[in-house]
Amino acid sequence: MKQLKQRLADQISKALDTDVELQDIETPRIQHAGYAYPVMQEANKQGQEPMKLARQAASDIEVQELPHVESVAVAAPGYLNFKVDWSSYGAQLRSAAPLKPDETDEKVIVEHTSPNPNKPLHMGTMRCAVLGDSIARLADYSGFEVEVQNFMNDLGRQIAKVTYGYDHLKDRLSSKDKDKKDDFWIGLLYSETGTYIDQNPGKEEEIDSYIQKIEAGDTDEAELKDELVSKALKGQLQTAYRSNTFYDLLVFERSIVESGMFEEAMDKIRTLDTVYEVGEGEDEGCLVIDVSDQEQLGDLQKPYKILQRSDGTAVYTAKDIALTMWKFGLLDSEFECEVFDRQPNGEKVWTSDGDTEKQFGDASQVINVVGTRQSYPMQVIKSSLDALGYEEEAESFHHAGFKFVYLPGKVSYSGRKGNWVGKHGDAVLDKCHELALSEVQDRHQDLESEEQDEIAEKVAVAAVRYFLLRFNRDSDIDFSFEKALDWEGDSGPYLLYTAARAHGILGQVNEEPHFKHISAPEEKKLLRQLGELQTVAESAYEARDPVKVAQYAKTLAEQFNTFYHECPVKQAPNKEIRQTRTAITETYSEVFSQALEILGIETTQKM
Repeated sequence: MKQLKQRLADQISKALDTDVELQDIETPRIQHAGYAYPVMQEANKQGQEPMKLARQAASDIEVQELPHVESVAVAAPGYLNFKVDWSSYGAQLRSAAPLKPDETDEKVIVEHTSPNPNKPLHMGTMRCAVLGDSIARLADYSGFEVEVQNFMNDLGRQIAKVTYGYDHLKDRLSSKDKDKKDDFWIGLLYSETGTYIDQNPGKEEEIDSYIQKIEAGDTDEAELKDELVSKALKGQLQTAYRSNTFYDLLVFERSIVESGMFEEAMDKIRTLDTVYEVGEGEDEGCLVIDVSDQEQLGDLQKPYKILQRSDGTAVYTAKDIALTMWKFGLLDSEFECEVFDRQPNGEKVWTSDGDTEKQFGDASQVINVVGTRQSYPMQVIKSSLDALGYEEEAESFHHAGFKFVYLPGKVSYSGRKGNWVGKHGDAVLDKCHELALSEVQDRHQDLESEEQDEIAEKVAVAAVRYFLLRFNRDSDIDFSFEKALDWEGDSGPYLLYTAARAHGILGQVNEEPHFKHISAPEEKKLLRQLGELQTVAESAYEARDPVKVAQYAKTLAEQFNTFYHECPVKQAPNKEIRQTRTAITETYSEVFSQALEILGIETTQKM
């Protein structure tokens, strides 16, 4: 447990007069020992012989101040070995499960998914949604108040093309396509419109006219645009809900302007010495911010970033600066909101477009989950906060970037080309469901078809979510249906199977769980690993990358399966050992379920 390791680190630090981190505490090879610390490096720094320094430290350590530690011993070439009372350790672990830290009074806003409302969620956007959702779950587990936002880009040329297409080209879609989910047929309409414009370049002027009418508001085009955005959004949310992803607030881009938020932010930004109007060249009349001294921005073609075009319209980054300032509670402007939907988790999701006062924003930390290609504008936001004198907020603004997801064939998704068809989030989930259902039917022929289907859906979601989370954020992903649905490999189905196995064991054993007799190495190893969840989760949150929890869950599942084979529960030699192993299994089930919850994976009792 973190409490024990922290106490160990504190005692060792005091005894050696140095700083010992949790990750410095090792697991020794000696079976009876619980934890170990190598003093060799510190001895070298102090110019002392390691064994001598270790013996001195051992004599200074107050064992009585260390929970569950029976004794400390010295081992060559210079280790401090701490013997653990595993029965005491296990009992506290079981009583403390699911091992959540204390709540804080800090609020974290996580913004993720943020799709264009002109097509379904593709696998890249699905990675953003699943990653962002798990980061939000990590923040919640870590004790923060969490607010999840989804930014909707409901202005610009892309949505103008969809609106134009609906007015002029919707009859080109087949009746079969029109019967599909709204985000699907809107995506087809956008692709059809793109092809039409390519073939008729003179129509670009009509698109420009639609942009002007939409941005003017209170027009038929603006009203139609809002209707189409709403339809696309509802379809996208259905996919998100299916993947166990949920939100608190949907922020429309236009709301940033209509609320007065953008202008309030710009009034502050215009006071900066680094903000000026370009006097000549192609950007003449544009309001820009100088970023030439920002080394982390890399080699730029221009020493500035445009915030406002010469016609007075704002670029996306400028609006995002304003939105970020609002998230931190740095603006007086507020959104007027309304309920958009009731989510499957029972919670309401609101939009920034309504007439109801609802308190959102005012966070101490902000995390934007968006692709690594957006690193530049994310850094501009951070630099702008710093330039405005909001150093603490700049430090607390984080970009959780991620790279591409490829399906077989290395397809690069394009909404305009329409090559997402058959490769979007719903299609991938559907195929995973189909493959999982076949396996479930073979394994559970006795179940009703409805129950088989329910299990298959949980397996499909687990397969997709775990596959998207088992890689580092900065890694490209080659999605593989075979690997994602491998029931015996590094996969979501494997984790679900292990959780179901533990549930099955507990259903077969009629014993009161008690930690009485722990001797087997597999028992100690599993207990030690069970106590690591909090430390792993905190590290994952600091890195804003759930991959650490995914790796932990895999390791925990493997260790439980080893425990299962080497330490039978129902066939234990006596009642005392059976009670102990029942307690271990029960504790595993609770901690493992908590780890899977952070990953957004829902367990099932049968696999």
